[in-house]
Amino acid sequence: MIMREHLIFHVDIDAFFASVEQLLIPALRQKPVIVGSGVIASCSYEARRMGLKAGMPLHKAKQLCPQAVILKGDSQVYRCFAEHTWDICRQFAPAIETYLDEAYGDATGIYTWKTPADLGTELRKRIIEHTGLSVSVGLGENRMMAKIASSAAKPGGVMHIPPEAAWEYLSPLPVRKLPGVGPKTERILCDMNIFTIGDLRRLSRQTLRGMFQTRGLELYDRCRGHDDRDRRIRDVNTTGQPQAIVRNNPPPTRPPATISRETTFHQPTCDIAHIDGMLFYLLERAMRCARSYRLLAGSIETRIRYDDWRQINATHTFESPTQQDDEAFVAARAMLHRLYRRRVALRHVGVALSKFVPAETAGRLFESPHETRRRELCRAVDDVRDRFGHGALITGASIDLLGKLEQNDYGFILRTPSLTK
Repeated sequence: MIMREHLIFHVDIDAFFASVEQLLIPALRQKPVIVGSGVIASCSYEARRMGLKAGMPLHKAKQLCPQAVILKGDSQVYRCFAEHTWDICRQFAPAIETYLDEAYGDATGIYTWKTPADLGTELRKRIIEHTGLSVSVGLGENRMMAKIASSAAKPGGVMHIPPEAAWEYLSPLPVRKLPGVGPKTERILCDMNIFTIGDLRRLSRQTLRGMFQTRGLELYDRCRGHDDRDRRIRDVNTTGQPQAIVRNNPPPTRPPATISRETTFHQPTCDIAHIDGMLFYLLERAMRCARSYRLLAGSIETRIRYDDWRQINATHTFESPTQQDDEAFVAARAMLHRLYRRRVALRHVGVALSKFVPAETAGRLFESPHETRRRELCRAVDDVRDRFGHGALITGASIDLLGKLEQNDYGFILRTPSLTK
């Protein structure tokens, strides 16, 4: 029969980076594998059984699991496996929304299966056959329920939560399982003796709004099984035509609240030219992403972390929102030089854009010829990079990175890339 209920599936690649390494190197299978530098980016389920998890410092991981195999990994290899996986997902939905190791698809009324679980089982089977990777598949009426289902199905399972069973399933779950409830919110709720999603449902809309403002309204809906993000999932290309080398984070259903790019240096450094070059490179990646959403940045934040792990940051608000790399870099670089005052090498640097406004709202009636040329230059550079890869053009202060960092079509190969979030 044709499934008429609104059906969203969520595919999550199990222990993604570590699974790829175990797939490529058979000797690592059934062994605890860690991928990361400084901290764990991904670890195999064998390592997780030893108490390891993503974000844990490597020195602590070595203490807990001395026999673990630690690899730096290759983000471009992982990207290839992910794209192959998402191509298979596109056979089950006309459009999907992809991230680094997970994807959402809308399968409403598209395929004929006995049950939604059959769809998930067949999807998982094809991914294993064509890529060798294990995935968990969750299906539900909206993306929140689909993600909760896939989390419950891990590792390597399939789960469908039908609409009529959503509340019964959610009620006994810990409140932290609800999207939007982080550690801080969980502590606040637990102090009020609210430990499960069922407990949270007893609070009124007005109470939650008073406690958490707009986010409280989202929590009110989500604890009832509704998801305000539940709109038709879109993809920038559903025609099957060849893609450019790089798709710079195709816009999801809703524009992001922030866009950040950051990385750890291969070696802690005091070389201010090298730091400036890395800051500019990260900034232009972030600004290019903002332009792909047709957004202007109203605020920028610069973050640094010293070699002794002390971290500080500063924020600048633009007089007029901008999408120009050079204008944003002036502010980012000024904050960097104001922050970097200690005689200690830097380990980490990053930028974050926020307070976005749609580019369409920025009037160009009185735009000067110089501003017009700058805007058109940015567009031309973006077009070249969309077609040939970000590494096709090296501009600005990032020229200092030439010869110091390896490159490929995607750009410079960073120690801990944060270019896909």
